Amino acid sequence: MLEFRHLTYTYPGGERPALKDVSLEVQPGDLVAVVGRSGSGKSSLLWSVNGLIPHFYGGRYAGEVLVHGVSTRRTPPQDIAAHVGTVFQEPARRFVSQSVLDEIAFGLEIAGESADTLRRRVDAVVERLELGGLVHRPLDQMSGGEQQRVALAAALARGPELLLLDEPTSQLDRRGSAALFAWLADRGRQSGATTLVAEHRLEELVGVATRAVYLDAQGGLVAAGAAGDVWPTMPYAAPLASALRRFGMDESDPNSLGRLRQTLGDLSAAGRNGRKSKSGAVVLAGRGLCAGYDRNPALRDVDVEVAQGTVTAVLGENGSGKTTLLRALVGLMPLNHGEVIFRGARIDGRPVSKLAGAIGYVPQWPSALLFADSVSEELRFTLAQSGDGVSGSEGVDELLTRLGLADVADRYPRDLSSGQRQRVALAAVLIAHPAALLLDEPTLGMDPVAKRQLVGLLHSLASDGAAILVATHDVEFAANVAEHTIILEAGKLADFGSTHETLFRRPENRTALQKLTGSPWPATAEEAEAASEKFHKSSP
Repeated sequence: MLEFRHLTYTYPGGERPALKDVSLEVQPGDLVAVVGRSGSGKSSLLWSVNGLIPHFYGGRYAGEVLVHGVSTRRTPPQDIAAHVGTVFQEPARRFVSQSVLDEIAFGLEIAGESADTLRRRVDAVVERLELGGLVHRPLDQMSGGEQQRVALAAALARGPELLLLDEPTSQLDRRGSAALFAWLADRGRQSGATTLVAEHRLEELVGVATRAVYLDAQGGLVAAGAAGDVWPTMPYAAPLASALRRFGMDESDPNSLGRLRQTLGDLSAAGRNGRKSKSGAVVLAGRGLCAGYDRNPALRDVDVEVAQGTVTAVLGENGSGKTTLLRALVGLMPLNHGEVIFRGARIDGRPVSKLAGAIGYVPQWPSALLFADSVSEELRFTLAQSGDGVSGSEGVDELLTRLGLADVADRYPRDLSSGQRQRVALAAVLIAHPAALLLDEPTLGMDPVAKRQLVGLLHSLASDGAAILVATHDVEFAANVAEHTIILEAGKLADFGSTHETLFRRPENRTALQKLTGSPWPATAEEAEAASEKFHKSSP
């Protein structure tokens, strides 16, 4: 189906190859997980299959990629597209219409399918991905996760022999992710269709991917083969495997999960040792918030408070109102009813530009925020506009180091990987030292190592007095970072409380460890390891 022969590729102006001497084979029916740190070349590997590399991007290219024995280097991308479907990151930027049905049907029309075939395939994909409730809504009035589901439907409707997915679950809720991977697995078994998935959320892939490709930070191939053989070669792992490693248990031994369950149960019985909230005064609040598009209310009488020194997570299914809530709190979403209060005063009538330095906001897809010629210049511009008085060079260099961006300080931001762009946008907001920080899906494109760094940074900011609100689908991240969690359902406040108990109350939101033990705490591998160390130190 697919073969890479000593592929080495460097982007125009690049100092080092994005991919270096990659050789591997992919068989029909494989569901291949492409994994590695942010910037390791995962997206580049996909674009070399659909011909965007080298036909669109240019650069220096050596080696060969063959699809059904045909070289992608010698075949125009439009010809490759007859056999290869692609779902990109930031799908909204590539929509060709405003209608869900038109978007799904577009590729079929281009391929010359008959009206009957077109109707049948569109109906089938709408049903399989549960899009019935979205077909009459304009695409620009949907959440990021809903847009992602439409983009996936448009690619899958054509039934491509080879499907390329770049971070396909980055904005999907758990139910949507499970439905997608179940379908991909079925397609592989039933028709021999092949899928390559570049993904950081390993918990979504374990047990589903048949094979895995692990790239190192220099774009080199570390391991490729059966997924179960590749996972142990990686320095980070899915949540359960990570917990097994932290307690020195063999992740390949099926009996290890039972021993881990017992160990975690003993910790839970010994008493909770989780984080203690040190909340202060309420910095940002919404009272009776109602907002939406036309007759589609996205928020329905929602009350929320973000206190000094705390991190609060907002969870909910796609379309539940998470993004609308954050946009309303920063003044970007007009309210039908209610009020937003910042530091005791309503924000009505205050320009968003005046609030931006005090209420920092990083949207789901932050590329629109990036315009400077280098990462460091991006931060220096924000710093100059804020009038903060912090030393430009020292403040910028320190923050870039904390976010793991020091080695790309001189790079053009839009040439970075999605996870790196996400961190640059976050840095550009943080450099102004906002009193309140609103983050919409901040872990998009971030590998587990970068996520841990982000958790540490947000805890540090909260300790310094920041009030932080994070909208996310990543329950493992929420459990690690937040003291409190809000659950939204269909625009309404469905639940609120301490993160561990709130996640546990809803089985669909439980972390991997909570599912394993049947207990709210410990909820994450990091938490379990810290509790174990503290428990053993205090034991006689």
